[in-house]
Amino acid sequence: MKIILIRQPEPEWEWKDRYDSAGFTEALADASKRGIPELNARRSDAAAYRIYTDTSRAGAETAGRLFAFTETPERTPLLDRFPLSAFRNTKRHLPLWLWRVMGYLQWTVGSEMQTESMRKTLRRIRKFADLLEAEDRDCIVLCSGFVLLMLKTILRFRGYCLEGGALLPKPLDRIRATKQSLHCGGCHHNCLLTSPKCQIGRNKAKERGVRTEV
Repeated sequence: MKIILIRQPEPEWEWKDRYDSAGFTEALADASKRGIPELNARRSDAAAYRIYTDTSRAGAETAGRLFAFTETPERTPLLDRFPLSAFRNTKRHLPLWLWRVMGYLQWTVGSEMQTESMRKTLRRIRKFADLLEAEDRDCIVLCSGFVLLMLKTILRFRGYCLEGGALLPKPLDRIRATKQSLHCGGCHHNCLLTSPKCQIGRNKAKERGVRTEV
């Protein structure tokens, strides 16, 4: 099984510099309904892959613009970004960065001001990883940056090799994940995925029916 992780672009939304709590909550709701910017990317054939996205409009639009597919992508709340909330109720107009930083800190420690804690977020992303392993199919996963980082950590802990993407993945970055058992053992990289230089890996990929491109 090969898993392709892709960070979807942020919704096309212009944030203000300062908000009170009511304004920040309203802006979060409006931003979540927006679509993504135009993508300068060629559509790839993903007919052989199962595609998963979160339930946002951005996830569905990213899948439609990047891939041609025969099986409708599955939109699952297990991949949704954690629902950030205002860290306090106030009419003071505070900087946007403060609303975000304090909200993330509260999410980390499990504050009641946030509707979901980091522990709960991790729990549902683990459930999604369980789903992927149970289905055991080549798949493409489109999600937000935070969810992608958490899913990377979970897959690495479960013994997957991860290739591609920056340490902090940028929008449309692709990360390939396969079980380490698919490594040919003749080189230092996970050659059954991408390397055109490893003849051992390419031959074994053909023998095992592992797709090398998407």
